[in-house]
Amino acid sequence: MPKSPNAADGRARLLADCHEAAHEVFAALNRSAGPELLSLDITMGQFKAMATLTMNGPQPVGELGRLLGISEPAASLLVDKLEELGLAVRERDPQDRRRTLVTATPAAEELAGRLRQGRREHILAWLGALTDEELGGLTRGFRGLMRSADGRVAPGDAASAAPIFAEVPRG
Repeated sequence: MPKSPNAADGRARLLADCHEAAHEVFAALNRSAGPELLSLDITMGQFKAMATLTMNGPQPVGELGRLLGISEPAASLLVDKLEELGLAVRERDPQDRRRTLVTATPAAEELAGRLRQGRREHILAWLGALTDEELGGLTRGFRGLMRSADGRVAPGDAASAAPIFAEVPRG
Protein backbone atom coordinates (compact mmCIF):
# COMPACT_ATOMS: atom_id res chain seq x y z
CA MET A 1 0.00 0.00 0.00
CA PRO A 2 1.60 3.34 -1.04
CA LYS A 3 2.22 5.97 1.59
CA SER A 4 0.06 9.06 1.57
CA PRO A 5 1.68 12.29 0.34
CA ASN A 6 1.63 13.67 3.91
CA ALA A 7 3.37 10.55 5.24
CA ALA A 8 5.99 10.80 2.48
CA ASP A 9 6.54 14.50 3.28
CA GLY A 10 6.89 13.64 6.96
CA ARG A 11 9.40 10.90 6.15
CA ALA A 12 11.39 13.25 3.91
CA ARG A 13 11.49 15.89 6.66
CA LEU A 14 12.54 13.30 9.25
CA LEU A 15 15.33 12.07 6.97
CA ALA A 16 16.50 15.61 6.27
CA ASP A 17 16.42 16.52 9.99
CA CYS A 18 18.41 13.39 10.88
CA HIS A 19 20.95 14.13 8.13
CA GLU A 20 21.33 17.71 9.36
CA ALA A 21 21.74 16.60 12.99
CA ALA A 22 24.40 14.04 12.01
CA HIS A 23 26.21 16.70 9.97
CA GLU A 24 26.19 19.06 12.98
CA VAL A 25 27.56 16.35 15.30
CA PHE A 26 30.37 15.38 12.89
CA ALA A 27 31.24 19.06 12.35
CA ALA A 28 31.41 19.58 16.13
CA LEU A 29 33.63 16.50 16.45
CA ASN A 30 35.96 17.88 13.78
CA ARG A 31 36.07 21.26 15.54
CA SER A 32 36.86 19.60 18.86
CA ALA A 33 39.86 17.86 17.28
CA GLY A 34 40.96 21.08 15.56
CA PRO A 35 43.64 22.35 17.95
CA GLU A 36 45.51 19.03 18.03
CA LEU A 37 45.22 18.54 14.27
CA LEU A 38 46.24 22.12 13.50
CA SER A 39 49.35 21.74 15.66
CA LEU A 40 50.60 18.94 13.38
CA ASP A 41 53.29 19.94 10.90
CA ILE A 42 52.04 17.65 8.12
CA THR A 43 49.83 18.15 5.09
CA MET A 44 46.35 16.69 4.79
CA GLY A 45 47.64 14.16 2.26
CA GLN A 46 50.39 13.05 4.64
CA PHE A 47 47.87 12.82 7.47
CA LYS A 48 45.50 10.69 5.35
CA ALA A 49 48.34 8.38 4.31
CA MET A 50 49.49 7.99 7.91
CA ALA A 51 45.93 7.35 9.09
CA THR A 52 45.44 4.77 6.32
CA LEU A 53 48.59 2.93 7.36
CA THR A 54 47.71 2.96 11.07
CA MET A 55 44.16 1.74 10.38
CA ASN A 56 44.90 -0.82 7.63
CA GLY A 57 48.43 -1.93 8.43
CA PRO A 58 51.37 -2.23 6.03
CA GLN A 59 50.54 -1.59 2.37
CA PRO A 60 52.41 -1.72 -0.93
CA VAL A 61 52.84 1.81 -2.30
CA GLY A 62 50.40 1.12 -5.15
CA GLU A 63 47.69 -0.13 -2.79
CA LEU A 64 48.20 2.88 -0.52
CA GLY A 65 47.75 5.10 -3.56
CA ARG A 66 44.58 3.23 -4.54
CA LEU A 67 43.14 3.62 -1.05
CA LEU A 68 43.93 7.35 -1.14
CA GLY A 69 42.67 7.81 -4.69
CA ILE A 70 46.05 8.93 -6.06
CA SER A 71 48.54 7.53 -8.57
CA GLU A 72 51.36 5.22 -7.55
CA PRO A 73 54.04 7.88 -8.33
CA ALA A 74 52.14 10.41 -6.17
CA ALA A 75 51.84 7.82 -3.39
CA SER A 76 55.57 7.11 -3.62
CA LEU A 77 56.35 10.82 -3.16
CA LEU A 78 53.96 10.94 -0.22
CA VAL A 79 55.70 7.95 1.36
CA ASP A 80 59.10 9.64 0.81
CA LYS A 81 57.85 12.60 2.86
CA LEU A 82 56.40 10.35 5.58
CA GLU A 83 59.79 8.63 5.81
CA GLU A 84 61.52 12.02 6.19
CA LEU A 85 59.08 12.87 8.99
CA GLY A 86 59.71 9.54 10.74
CA LEU A 87 56.09 8.43 10.28
CA ALA A 88 56.61 5.54 7.82
CA VAL A 89 59.25 3.11 6.61
CA ARG A 90 59.55 0.94 3.53
CA GLU A 91 60.31 -2.69 4.34
CA ARG A 92 60.54 -5.91 2.36
CA ASP A 93 57.39 -8.00 2.54
CA PRO A 94 58.31 -11.08 4.63
CA GLN A 95 55.86 -13.16 2.52
CA ASP A 96 57.24 -11.97 -0.83
CA ARG A 97 60.77 -10.53 -0.75
CA ARG A 98 60.24 -8.95 -4.21
CA ARG A 99 57.57 -6.65 -2.76
CA THR A 100 58.02 -3.57 -0.57
CA LEU A 101 55.49 -2.59 2.08
CA VAL A 102 55.00 0.82 3.65
CA THR A 103 54.63 0.51 7.41
CA ALA A 104 53.65 3.14 9.99
CA THR A 105 56.40 3.79 12.53
CA PRO A 106 55.84 3.67 16.29
CA ALA A 107 55.77 7.52 16.19
CA ALA A 108 52.91 7.41 13.68
CA GLU A 109 51.06 4.79 15.75
CA GLU A 110 51.48 6.92 18.88
CA LEU A 111 50.25 10.07 17.13
CA ALA A 112 47.24 8.29 15.63
CA GLY A 113 46.45 6.71 19.00
CA ARG A 114 46.63 10.09 20.74
CA LEU A 115 44.26 11.62 18.18
CA ARG A 116 41.83 8.68 18.48
CA GLN A 117 41.91 8.89 22.28
CA GLY A 118 41.12 12.61 22.19
CA ARG A 119 38.16 11.99 19.91
CA ARG A 120 36.99 9.09 22.11
CA GLU A 121 37.12 11.30 25.21
CA HIS A 122 35.02 13.98 23.51
CA ILE A 123 32.42 11.47 22.35
CA LEU A 124 32.19 9.78 25.77
CA ALA A 125 31.76 13.15 27.48
CA TRP A 126 28.96 14.08 25.09
CA LEU A 127 27.29 10.68 25.45
CA GLY A 128 27.59 10.89 29.23
CA ALA A 129 25.42 14.02 29.19
CA LEU A 130 22.51 12.18 27.52
CA THR A 131 19.58 10.60 29.34
CA ASP A 132 19.20 6.83 29.33
CA GLU A 133 16.28 7.22 26.90
CA GLU A 134 18.40 9.33 24.51
CA LEU A 135 21.29 6.87 24.73
CA GLY A 136 18.97 3.94 23.99
CA GLY A 137 17.46 5.71 20.99
CA LEU A 138 20.85 6.73 19.67
CA THR A 139 22.20 3.20 20.07
CA ARG A 140 19.20 1.72 18.24
CA GLY A 141 19.60 4.33 15.52
CA PHE A 142 23.31 3.64 15.05
CA ARG A 143 22.67 -0.11 14.91
CA GLY A 144 19.98 0.45 12.28
CA LEU A 145 22.34 2.69 10.32
CA MET A 146 25.02 -0.02 10.40
CA ARG A 147 22.49 -2.59 9.12
CA SER A 148 21.85 -0.24 6.22
CA ALA A 149 25.59 0.37 5.65
CA ASP A 150 26.23 -3.38 5.70
CA GLY A 151 23.42 -4.01 3.21
CA ARG A 152 21.24 -5.81 5.76
CA VAL A 153 18.19 -3.60 5.16
CA ALA A 154 15.22 -5.07 3.29
CA PRO A 155 14.94 -3.71 -0.28
CA GLY A 156 11.69 -1.87 0.49
CA ASP A 157 13.29 -0.16 3.49
CA ALA A 158 16.27 1.06 1.47
CA ALA A 159 14.01 2.50 -1.25
CA SER A 160 12.11 4.53 1.31
CA ALA A 161 15.34 6.36 2.20
CA ALA A 162 15.64 7.87 -1.30
CA PRO A 163 14.00 11.23 -0.41
CA ILE A 164 16.93 12.17 1.87
CA PHE A 165 18.46 14.20 -0.96
CA ALA A 166 15.19 15.84 -1.95
CA GLU A 167 14.77 19.49 -1.08
CA VAL A 168 12.69 19.78 2.06
CA PRO A 169 11.33 23.24 2.90
CA ARG A 170 12.48 24.49 6.29
CA GLY A 171 9.86 25.97 8.53
